Amino acid sequence: MTSEGPFRIRMQASTLERLRDCLFPEDNAEALAFVLCGMARTPFGTDLLAQEVIPLVGSAYRSRSGQHVSWATEALLPLLGRMAEEQLCLVKCHSHPGGEAAFSELDDNSDRSLLPHCYGWYPEGLHGSLVFTETRAAARIVRPDGTFESIEDIWSIGDSWKNLTEQRVVSADPAQQRLRQAFGDGTYAALKKLRVGVVGASGAGSLVIEALARTGVGELVVVDPEAAEDVNRNRVIHSTPAHVQAKTPKVDIAAESVAKMELGTVVTTLKKSLHDPEVISALAGCDVVLGCVDNREARQLLCRLSAFYLLPYLDTGVAIHAAESGEVQSVNVAVNYFRPGQSFLSRGIFDGEALRAEALARSDPEHHAELANARYVHGVRVDRPAVMPLNMIAAGWMVMELLERLHAYRDPELRHYLAEIFLSLDMGFARGREDDALCPALEPVIGKGDVSPPLGMPALSLSEAVA
Repeated sequence: MTSEGPFRIRMQASTLERLRDCLFPEDNAEALAFVLCGMARTPFGTDLLAQEVIPLVGSAYRSRSGQHVSWATEALLPLLGRMAEEQLCLVKCHSHPGGEAAFSELDDNSDRSLLPHCYGWYPEGLHGSLVFTETRAAARIVRPDGTFESIEDIWSIGDSWKNLTEQRVVSADPAQQRLRQAFGDGTYAALKKLRVGVVGASGAGSLVIEALARTGVGELVVVDPEAAEDVNRNRVIHSTPAHVQAKTPKVDIAAESVAKMELGTVVTTLKKSLHDPEVISALAGCDVVLGCVDNREARQLLCRLSAFYLLPYLDTGVAIHAAESGEVQSVNVAVNYFRPGQSFLSRGIFDGEALRAEALARSDPEHHAELANARYVHGVRVDRPAVMPLNMIAAGWMVMELLERLHAYRDPELRHYLAEIFLSLDMGFARGREDDALCPALEPVIGKGDVSPPLGMPALSLSEAVA
C-alpha cells in the first residue's frame, strides 16, 4: 500500500449543487454542512469520495454572520454511528461569502477541537474540512493530533469536469506553444495535472495514447494484458516486426513511443487483465478513464469502476459489418460518455444475456462452448474486422470529447452534452442522444470507493484475479 498523500476530494456535480444550496443562503451569512465520504487508497494517493450532504438544521446554529458561524456540536451525534457502521469519512464544510478560499485562525481552532474526535468512530478513515467561496474551494485533512495536510484537488464530475482549487499556471514546453494558444493557460495547466487511465493499447487505444501525450496530458496509466503479434501489428501504432519477435507488451510499445516525444508525459504501464485488483486500484487513482476495449464485459466493469470511484468514463468503439462474400455492409463509430452511476445496460446498448455470455466465455470457455453448441448462449463474437482509419476517427473524437468536457470549446449557443455520439460512415450521418438516467444496479454503490472484494465482485478478489 502506498503512502496516504497526496489527497483529493471527488464529488458529483449534483452533490456540489446540493452543497452550495446549503452553504450560500440568501442572507449572505456563513453556513455549515457535512459531507459523508467513501475512501480510495490508490498507488497515487488517497481520495475522499462524496456520497451524501447533510445540512446543519437552523436550530443547531448559535450565531451567524458574514465572518463567522457558531453551532452546537450535538448536531453531529446522529452521524457518528453511521461513520462507524458504514466506514465513512467526515468532511466539515462551511462558506466564506465574499471572502477567500482559505482557512482562518478561527477555522483552525474549530477544526482542531472537533475533527480529531471523528477518528474514535472511524480510526482507519481520514476526516477533513472544506471552505467554499462562490467560485473556489480549499480543503485539508485534519489528523488525530490536530495537524493539517492540504488537499490538492477538489473535482466536480458531471457533464463537464471542474477542479475547484486554484490552479497554478505551469511553464510550457516551447513545443506546446500552439496548444496553449488554442486552449489557453488554464486548460493547459489542467491537462498537465491530469492523470488519464487508458484501457486497451491496440487499435483505437494506441492512437488515443498518442493524441493524449501530444495534447499535453501529464500522466497516463495504460492497461493491456497482451503482447505485440503479427495479427495486430497493423493496428498498434509504432509497433514493428522487432516488437513482434520479442513479444513486447503493447503497453511497453506505448510507453516507448511517448518517451521519445519528450513532451513530459509520464506513463505507468500495467500488462495485466482489467480483472486484476492492482489494475482496479491504479485506475481508481486516475482523474478520468478512457475505454478502448472490444467486449461488453470490460465495458460494464469500467462503468462499475466509474460508479464506485466517482470517475468520468469515456468509451469508444468501432464496428465494420461485412457479408460472407466480404462486401462491407456498414461502418460505424460510437463514443459514449458515462457519469458515475450510468452504464451500457441502462442505456440499452447491450443486454444482460450478452454480458453473461461474454463473462462465461472468459471465465469458463469450455462450458461456454458446450452451452453455445446447445444454443443456450449467444452474443459473443470474435475476430471482428478492424481498419486503422476508422480507429483514427474513433480515437480523435474521444480525445476531443475529453477536451470539451474539460475546456468547453463548443459555441455556447450549440452546447449540449451528449451521452452518446454515433457516426455511420457508410450512410453518411451522425446522431447524438442525451441520457440522464442512472443504472439501478450501480446507483447504490456511487462513491463507495474501496470495499472488499474490489467493486463488490468476488471474482476480483486477490485469490481469484485473472492475470
